[in-house]
Amino acid sequence: MGLTDRVRQYRNLPGFLQASLNPWLIKARNNPERLAFVLHRVTGFTVLLYLFLHIIVTNTPARAGWEAWDSLMEAFGAALFNKVGEFIIAGFVIFHGMNGIRLLLTEFFGVCIGKPEKPKPPYIPPSFKACQRRLLYLVFALWPILWAIAGYIIFKG
Repeated sequence: MGLTDRVRQYRNLPGFLQASLNPWLIKARNNPERLAFVLHRVTGFTVLLYLFLHIIVTNTPARAGWEAWDSLMEAFGAALFNKVGEFIIAGFVIFHGMNGIRLLLTEFFGVCIGKPEKPKPPYIPPSFKACQRRLLYLVFALWPILWAIAGYIIFKG
């Protein structure tokens, strides 16, 4: 394969990287679905990272002994790691779960899927005009309420 063939092969690579690997940089005005998409990815990645670290920390007594466990718990016992961290993770889990249920309803069960239409600029998907938008707004409305309830439970005790 010559140099020109390689250049042709990777000509669209920057656009591909921007569109697939970093989709939250794509600007979309008045698009709550894009906001939900970005939040779903960020919260999912954060919860996955939290679970990975949680497994490592809870495995500490088996790997390094109970002395290492006690020192870790002493370090994580500070308010920053304990209450505030739990509050942030609770908010991320609540949003990710609620938006996941919305996506499951629409994409797997076909709830709120509209009739197909011929696309006309500015393109707004017909399936996201009414019912799906209400479901998304319901997620955005209930999320802070449930997060506040979780915060009350976390900081009360």
